[in-house]
Amino acid sequence: SRDGKPRYFTATTSGQVFPETGTVWALGFSADGKPVGKIDKALYDKGAKEISGKPIRFIATLSATPQLPATTPPMMRVLVTLEYPSTSPATKRQKLDFYTRIP
Repeated sequence: SRDGKPRYFTATTSGQVFPETGTVWALGFSADGKPVGKIDKALYDKGAKEISGKPIRFIATLSATPQLPATTPPMMRVLVTLEYPSTSPATKRQKLDFYTRIP
């Protein structure tokens, strides 16, 4: 995404918060952990069994917010959440959070 050649989402710049308000950056993954495709907000909220006829079992969401307190150089706090099972509504899925930082 930062190289201007995003595979699933829009291009971003250093220091840019994502996703945009009211949207979700979510990917569906197969039972063996391979990415299947992007999931829109409506499908993310209600749950999904498949994307374009391909079964999914897990959903991963991504988001970035400014690191607080500000660091030098400024960094973004990135949250990657793995969610299971993909067929359940978002509010009922089990979730496992991972954090990292990017410029």
